[in-house]
Amino acid sequence: MKKISIIGVVLVLIAGGIWMFNKNSDSDGGQSSATLDAVDSVSTFYDKWLLALKQPATAELDRATLAKSPILSKEFSDRLLVAMNTAPDPVLCQKVVPENISIRNVYENKDEAQILVMSRDKKVTEQAVVTLTKSNDGWHINDIECSLGEIAPKREFSFEKQGFLIKKSIPKPYNSNNWHLVFEEDGKLGNVVPLFFDSASECTSLGGSKSVCKPEEFTETAKVFVRGQMSERGVSVKRQEFVK
Repeated sequence: MKKISIIGVVLVLIAGGIWMFNKNSDSDGGQSSATLDAVDSVSTFYDKWLLALKQPATAELDRATLAKSPILSKEFSDRLLVAMNTAPDPVLCQKVVPENISIRNVYENKDEAQILVMSRDKKVTEQAVVTLTKSNDGWHINDIECSLGEIAPKREFSFEKQGFLIKKSIPKPYNSNNWHLVFEEDGKLGNVVPLFFDSASECTSLGGSKSVCKPEEFTETAKVFVRGQMSERGVSVKRQEFVK
């Protein structure tokens, strides 16, 4: 009965549109930030900004328009409009416009997140440190600081949630070959995130014994507490504890 109940809740809530990895965006250069997580919010904004730098004559949105994006706080938007033509670029923090960028989560909690934006060229060390805060209508970029090198995370894990394991019963477009965690966020049930395990993933059984996680031995709807690092594709699990 418990298994049927949990799966039923997951299907109903996901069908109703509660998605953690939704990637919808508005045509004005911003997005409905309430539907995006912090990494996706930054990625959407930075992809458009990079295109505006690389192809200023043909890009759909120029930097002046993007500097007024609703994902930016009013205070930061005003500062960006003033500093927009300074060097290095105040958003990318690069002396030379990169061909491609990579985005990495430093930390994220319910109120604040910090994201690194870097060139994919490994020889380039400059990076943008993007700080976001959560409000009623989603994530907003409050500040972008330029850094010359790697910074240390402010916390050990960027994802720490309790929920239920789901695999075969996960609805599309999620991949039923992967385990997922269904959890509650800000009072809303039905949030889903893919889980990825490797040889460094440590699992703690109900009896307290610890060992390398064996996903092939997990059971549907098992209750767990997951700690790991959030990325664009999901959570790289570092520790998973089975709970009653």
